[in-house]
Amino acid sequence: MRLRRVLVMCGAAVVVMAVAVGVAQAQTISPVCTSAGQTGDCSPGWYTAPVSVVWQASPAPLSTDPCLLGIQYSFTTDTDTTLACTGTWSGNVQSQYSTPLHIEISAPSATATPDRPPDANGWYNHPVSVTFAGNAFSGIASCTAPQTFSGPATTGTSLSGTCTDNAGKTAGASFPFRYDASPPSLSADSQPADGSVDLSWQASSGPAPLAWIQVARNPGVAAGAADVLYQGGGTSYKDKRVRNGTHYTYTVTAMDQAGNMSQQTVSATPGARLLSPAAGARLTAPPALGWTAIPKATYYNVQLFKGRTKILSAWPAKPGLQLKRTWRFAGHRRHLAHGTYRWYVWPGFGARKAAHYGRRIGSATFVIH
Repeated sequence: MRLRRVLVMCGAAVVVMAVAVGVAQAQTISPVCTSAGQTGDCSPGWYTAPVSVVWQASPAPLSTDPCLLGIQYSFTTDTDTTLACTGTWSGNVQSQYSTPLHIEISAPSATATPDRPPDANGWYNHPVSVTFAGNAFSGIASCTAPQTFSGPATTGTSLSGTCTDNAGKTAGASFPFRYDASPPSLSADSQPADGSVDLSWQASSGPAPLAWIQVARNPGVAAGAADVLYQGGGTSYKDKRVRNGTHYTYTVTAMDQAGNMSQQTVSATPGARLLSPAAGARLTAPPALGWTAIPKATYYNVQLFKGRTKILSAWPAKPGLQLKRTWRFAGHRRHLAHGTYRWYVWPGFGARKAAHYGRRIGSATFVIH
């Protein structure tokens, strides 16, 4: 209410009168929100704690719908609603108010998902990518970009990331795994013998442990077919299912627990052969010559040469002969002096005087120094 002065002529006098003039007042209705100890106008953004709402109006309306003035409305759970109310004054004057109310009490969650399962036994052996995703009542605003791991080898690591929701909350996730992309180290050897082949190997791996060694042979036991002869964790294998004079190829495969594989191929032709000393051995004492026994052989002929000169011929009954420092041969005293020597062995059958010799078992050299 304000006063307006009015001049009134009364005879010769002027009278000033104060006349009350009515001023229209705006009608309003709105909510007040209190959350986490803060009170103020309700925000359209996200609240992360319980919210209490009280409606207020000015001046006092005749009625409100659907809210009630002076009543505290409490929201203590995840909420996504609209605060709306209409106030009515005399003369059917109305004021309406509407605002969204978003409340997220719960925490978001996040997951880390690889692009494929492990390659073998819980191990990855080539690059793996991990994608991050989240879930929240308010919805997810962003997540860490996908990550790719390609080494180094490890018995345990992880790729980690986070997701942030629309209420500003963050959740983390990680994917643990083991990784080894390196094939095992492998070396193999074959030693042919009379009626058998001795195979040996050395293999190592890491950090994924060695899983097994496999030995396959071609030709196999059945003519023309390749066979797996052995699979296990050992370091050697003796193949007795062979024929002398047949050339065999062996493939040795090493596999680690991460699925990495190494292969090496060795060959061997079993048959009668010289055994000791090793070919080209360098010795300081007279060697004991040895060779494989030949079935039905009754004696052997051993010949020893220095250069082109034969200096020994002997006929032991067993597959072995111990050389001496000196001996007599062809009417001369012989000495095992410094130098290179070559020796040969033949099997003999029947009586020695029959001079019935088989195919030469072999020849080799050794050096005395």
